[in-house]
Amino acid sequence: MRRLVLMTAGFLFAAMLAMTAAAGPEKKPDAPPKGFVKMKVAGVVPGREGNAVVLSDEKESVHLPIFIGDAEAFAIQMRLDRRRFQRPLTHDLLDSVMRELGGRLVKIHVDDLKGNTFVGTVFMSQQGRLIEIDARPSDAIALAVGNRVPIYVSSKVLDRAGVRKEKSDGGDKPSPDKLLEDILKSDREEHTL
Repeated sequence: MRRLVLMTAGFLFAAMLAMTAAAGPEKKPDAPPKGFVKMKVAGVVPGREGNAVVLSDEKESVHLPIFIGDAEAFAIQMRLDRRRFQRPLTHDLLDSVMRELGGRLVKIHVDDLKGNTFVGTVFMSQQGRLIEIDARPSDAIALAVGNRVPIYVSSKVLDRAGVRKEKSDGGDKPSPDKLLEDILKSDREEHTL
């Protein structure tokens, strides 16, 4: 009996090793995909032409303003503040549907900029499958903030629409309002959604 238990344990251990080897090298869970930069929401701010969500890299050396509608600005700000509206908003509904169908949000991407429109992707895991869903970045960002998942922006998007911060003397970090004001003063082309 003891021999059977040892053989079974050995077999299970060998099977686990084989599965681990087949899965390939383990990636750092928060590592950005190749060609992408991890970003965070610096804030949602009103501007002359409407609201913008400002994304910043971890070093706060590059900022990406994305102009969004009032509803999206409200939803992102509510989620940043960890507040809930008395009835589910659209993003709350999407969270519930995803959960009820056995899925969970993994990450979001801002993949491209076509004309003046950003293109995004929501990544959802369901029963071991990774599902990619086309999304407006404003909606994807609201989902990411509410689910505390990483936001990744393509380097080519940052090269085209990002605003690089000048090296500073290490003073106070600028507020999202100040960032947007500086971005708008730089007379850059506005990009939406």
